[in-house]
Amino acid sequence: MTSRQPPAVTIATIEARPLDTARRAAVEAIFFEASATRSWPDAAAREAFAERWLGRYLREDPRWFFVAEGPDGHVLGYLAGALDDPALAGRFADIGYFAALAPLTARFPAHLHVNVAQGARGMGIGAHLVERFLAQASAAGAIGVHVVTGASSRNLSFYQRNGFGPLAVLDWNGTPIAMLGRPLGGASPG
Repeated sequence: MTSRQPPAVTIATIEARPLDTARRAAVEAIFFEASATRSWPDAAAREAFAERWLGRYLREDPRWFFVAEGPDGHVLGYLAGALDDPALAGRFADIGYFAALAPLTARFPAHLHVNVAQGARGMGIGAHLVERFLAQASAAGAIGVHVVTGASSRNLSFYQRNGFGPLAVLDWNGTPIAMLGRPLGGASPG
């Protein structure tokens, strides 16, 4: 993939710059555009999917939810993150694989999801979002961060280029998933 010249990008948390209706709609559009899931049995299932992977972060983690915008204020991407260990935090109990990954989430408790609008990919925006989150998470005392994605997902190389190493591969509901991690604050990966 050829890297294009990045636009002038502003990155801010939604705690610092709360989302208005238009910016929230733009974040949601990017979320659905980037999702590997393309259909749901009904509107309620679609809403539950969005709540699981986006809504709870918007509501409960505004300090760790970063939005990248171009000079015209157009939303280019976002990073939804959390610092609490999802294997221990009850709010993530609906994601069954965290119980199996608990020994690893103890060492890499912070986690993130990053998505960039299709027309803005390949310009370094995702990497800037990740680095901003990692710097602030490390400053807040996080010892490590992880991502979980499809074991054959195209975003694996993105995470590897951004310093995440493989930690585990497991089957979740018939789908192979991969956990990658990156130590923070001087923590060792082992």
